[in-house]
Amino acid sequence: MERHLRQAVVIVHGMGEQRPLETLNEFIGAALGADRGGKRLFYSRPDQVVDSYESRRYLAPAAHNDAGEIRAQTEFFEYHWAHLMQDNRLDDLWPAFRRMLLAPPWYVPAGLRVLWAIFWALLIASVLLFLSLRPDLALDLGQITLVDILKAVVGGGLSAILLTYVLTRWLPSWLTSSFVDVIRYLDTSPRSYEVRRDIRAGIIDLLQGLHADGRYQRIVIIAHSLGSYIAYDAISYLWGQMDKQHAGPVRPDVDKPEQGDQPSGLADLEAAASALTRGSDVTAYQDTQRRLWLGMRAQGNPWLITDFLSFGSPMYMADRIYTRNRKKFDNRVLLRELPTCPPQHELSEKNNVNGQKLWFSWNNRGRRVLYHAAPFAVVRWTNMWFPAHFGFFGDWFGGPLGPLFGNGILDRPLLANGWKARIPAYAHALYYHFQGDEQRDSVTIRLREAMGLAASAWLKPTLAAPLPDPRSALRPEVT
Repeated sequence: MERHLRQAVVIVHGMGEQRPLETLNEFIGAALGADRGGKRLFYSRPDQVVDSYESRRYLAPAAHNDAGEIRAQTEFFEYHWAHLMQDNRLDDLWPAFRRMLLAPPWYVPAGLRVLWAIFWALLIASVLLFLSLRPDLALDLGQITLVDILKAVVGGGLSAILLTYVLTRWLPSWLTSSFVDVIRYLDTSPRSYEVRRDIRAGIIDLLQGLHADGRYQRIVIIAHSLGSYIAYDAISYLWGQMDKQHAGPVRPDVDKPEQGDQPSGLADLEAAASALTRGSDVTAYQDTQRRLWLGMRAQGNPWLITDFLSFGSPMYMADRIYTRNRKKFDNRVLLRELPTCPPQHELSEKNNVNGQKLWFSWNNRGRRVLYHAAPFAVVRWTNMWFPAHFGFFGDWFGGPLGPLFGNGILDRPLLANGWKARIPAYAHALYYHFQGDEQRDSVTIRLREAMGLAASAWLKPTLAAPLPDPRSALRPEVT
């Protein structure tokens, strides 16, 4: 019986008190263009992949119009994690907030610099006010004594505490609670260990279920806000479990690093990655990523994730929140703990079989396979955000990811959605709210382009992809 081509789209919601299916319901209208007849046709079905009784999958049948295919059959899933992020406290925010306040302005994330400047202006004004309470001083610097300086320091400290209290309660609760979500997920202290583990385990279970189901030829992951961190972690951890798998005869006699059969597209990908610089044509690089993914599938690797789309991602400030500073961030990248796009090269020079600046494969029992920190050799990463104009009008939490996570990321600032996309901070919540805006550079059109749901033509060869040989994932010395 002929297999039916299907693809899965997984939505990972962002920070805040999200309800089950809330993000998926907002997303579906933006994701689906009108079918023949002008309607967006999809069905709600029980979710057979995870054991959540709140979960559903939305099935959008294959659709065509006069211009050709609109989409292959697509099923949409939501990974809901908000219920796991409970017992947040406002004081969880204080360590990161303090670091940001004491940082120089060029170190503060671009979207938060105006808030940083407002806070310091208020703090300085309060200190001056404190000093002016002494009538005979009249702010004459020549009359200021050590006691006055101590009073100013104490007064400034009290003012900072008071301003912090007022600010965290003046800002909308959804905003402060969202900040806490980000800080807690990125916090490696014992208090946050369990919630981080549970959130990661949940999304990995979902993705493993989709891979094991056998019905899908492709998976696209779309993540908003803090969800982009969660999705990134899931891709990184899951890849480490699947990168060594392939089909074909196991050949333990082929043990030299320069030997082994290469997947189609590997040499082209290594050449394209080695030539990438900031400002390169990333769409051309993404074409080579897709060719290598198809080559891996033809080799029997079961990896189905082709695309990762992040919206309003706070990952642009990862070096300041996650690792505290850029030096520590870069060190974790060099240790291959934080995968980049393109990946860092595999460390052994013996594995540089194509003679490139960057190389990503090693010989595993007769097949060359991508190494454990190279998921973004094949997963195409597109990042979009509403820029914060003048550091204030727009999304404070989103920004370009290429400077931290690699020149292979297609960074797309969204400039065509009008005044709503410039609402300070609140623009962060509006990425799926422009369903009727289909002008060329709107977020809706960019979303559909990046998903590429009209995928039947290039996905059909994967219907005949072989199953991996279980022995291929074993260490070479194990028989």
